[in-house]
Amino acid sequence: MSSFEAAGTRISIDPETLREIVLDPAALAEWCATHPTDPRAVAFLRMLGRLDEAAIAGRQALEAPGLSPVMRAVRRTRYAHALQWQGAFVAAEEQLDLAAEETGLEDPTSPSSLSALASVFQHRATCRFEHALAEQRDQRPRAAGRLWEAALEDAQRALYMRERLGVAAEDVIESSRQTVRRLERRDLDG
Repeated sequence: MSSFEAAGTRISIDPETLREIVLDPAALAEWCATHPTDPRAVAFLRMLGRLDEAAIAGRQALEAPGLSPVMRAVRRTRYAHALQWQGAFVAAEEQLDLAAEETGLEDPTSPSSLSALASVFQHRATCRFEHALAEQRDQRPRAAGRLWEAALEDAQRALYMRERLGVAAEDVIESSRQTVRRLERRDLDG
């Protein structure tokens, strides 16, 4: 199980669902209350299950003036992840597609652009993974299979980029490895 630290709190990633598990929700909630306008609060609110608040904060974070394309892509990815957790998979994937485009608007070969693009691929993989599971539950196995394959392709891209960029932390690379391992099982029953 991969894990990382955020706002002084340990976060683990469930190997089955690929969702974050906050080990100290009270501490993270306190951080969000203390830093309500910090763009990272979007992700933290989502992890706490406060999805409506996360989506609102995500939309507001995108409205900030003067954002570089890469920063806009990072914020859009956080917003898309909140939409994903709300079950709005198509809207989330549209936001992630826009974020992927935004990463290439400045210098598409810069480490920050490539790192942001790898993150977009990682998040789009988990979005498509959850979307595939939802399609399978709704008795649409063909759609589920297509989404699963697209998710695996995105996860493999993220891992490839993160391993070769030389700028990703080991916990970030491990998160990508965990996602690829989960998707390679091709277990559509979740």
